[in-house]
Amino acid sequence: MAKKEFSRFVTPDSADRAAETAKTTRLRALRLAKEADAAREKQEAADREAAAKLAKAELRRRVRAPQPPTAPALT
Repeated sequence: MAKKEFSRFVTPDSADRAAETAKTTRLRALRLAKEADAAREKQEAADREAAAKLAKAELRRRVRAPQPPTAPALT
């Protein structure tokens, strides 16, 4: 039978751990900045759409035509 070989887990030293932490922190900050930018762009697009809808609604607003006075009915 073949002998089983197991690799040992080697704990990273403090320099490797600090480098990995710094990398993770930079990537997280970048991801959060991208998400904030995307959210801001989405909000601006929604604001523009609402303003366009409001402007369009103002253009369509109907005003009642004045009614000619009617003669009083004879009773």
